[in-house]
Amino acid sequence: MVDAQLAATQAAIEAAIKSGALIHHRVALEEGEWEQRSLWLRPEVNDLVSTKKLDPDQRERVKAALRRFVIGGPFTVVKAGSPHGEASNLGDIKELQGPPPPFVELRFKPPKHQLRIFGRFIRKDGLILMSFGMKSRAGTTGMKPLLIPNERRRCDSFFSARSVKLEWVPNPIENSLSNATFV
Repeated sequence: MVDAQLAATQAAIEAAIKSGALIHHRVALEEGEWEQRSLWLRPEVNDLVSTKKLDPDQRERVKAALRRFVIGGPFTVVKAGSPHGEASNLGDIKELQGPPPPFVELRFKPPKHQLRIFGRFIRKDGLILMSFGMKSRAGTTGMKPLLIPNERRRCDSFFSARSVKLEWVPNPIENSLSNATFV
């Protein structure tokens, strides 16, 4: 059954790439590096990362984190309900509260607004980043209000439309990522 799930998941990813619904995020590899994890971006997330829509410093931090993800670098994952409140400021990936399977965000601090990119692991070491939002404690971001339940529904709809069953998503979060610390 697991082989059938992997094959169906891979077919769904390939179909989404072919239709333009996903972009396989590639990074320039240095000598001795190889792609150890797979990362796919929805077109709007790819546009955000690859254009000048972000502050240059924030864009470089996002690119560095995505590169580290792809080459298999260490990541810290803050699990939903973690008793370590201070860890949410240190984690690379945060599992958000809510029903399974795990729904995650990557946060990038300001210079101006906090960027939050949302997604879900589709298999071990395979992450799809679906959407993003900006949050600011000091004024408006110029974007629509950020509502996590809406981002989760958007992600669930994408998976459903591509015939990827949510029960195939690695659960618990510890099954999603190698070379990671979970707090």
